[in-house]
Amino acid sequence: MYSGRTTTTVQSPAGAPIDLNSAGKPDWRELGPLFGLILIAVIPTAAGGAMVVANAPRADMTGWQALWLALGTTLAFVGGSFVWTLRGAILRGIKSYYQRVEDWHYATLDKFEQGDGMVTAQQVSEWRYNPADMRMIGAAFFWLLVSQPKSLSIEYLTRGPLMLNVGVRSIKMMDMSQDDAADFLNLCAAAGLIAGRGPRKAGSIVLQDTPTLARRLATEAAKNPQLVTMPEVVE
Repeated sequence: MYSGRTTTTVQSPAGAPIDLNSAGKPDWRELGPLFGLILIAVIPTAAGGAMVVANAPRADMTGWQALWLALGTTLAFVGGSFVWTLRGAILRGIKSYYQRVEDWHYATLDKFEQGDGMVTAQQVSEWRYNPADMRMIGAAFFWLLVSQPKSLSIEYLTRGPLMLNVGVRSIKMMDMSQDDAADFLNLCAAAGLIAGRGPRKAGSIVLQDTPTLARRLATEAAKNPQLVTMPEVVE
């Protein structure tokens, strides 16, 4: 007896889309030259400051002193701006990396708390009737066509898995819940496969013109807006 295959879906916090141990992490081999540039830039900055102090404005100031004062001011300003820019670049790289690590830490923690710290596993039968899957509808119609039970009811369809008896073998076709069975019977009644179905009435099966009934069933099933379809391919 075929029991049907099952698939298991496991839901857990996903790993980071990037390797936080390496992606964007400050590399001191790259930051080292920047620190060197800062130290080099400090020299002209300090020299400019010394020139400003040595040639501070006074009443008997000469033209050369004014020139050295202007040159010192320029060196101090340019060198200081360069040092401040490099400092900002280094701090921004370090802060952005640790901010990303912290954001991902809290996002993973929130996901962990939402699942109460548990990993969720969902087992789904591949042979479960699905009104939004035309393959399952076709398989159910094939079972109905071959088995041809005298009458159908929700209780009959949910008593156990739908089995297809072929010779000495019993092949499992699918499982149906009460909602699945009701949906399938309503679909069959709308397509004309079942006559006399109503409240507390299972109705009787009408299988005469099989191709016509199959087309009617497919037409009714296609009215389901949730029907799984493949996208059209334009050549």
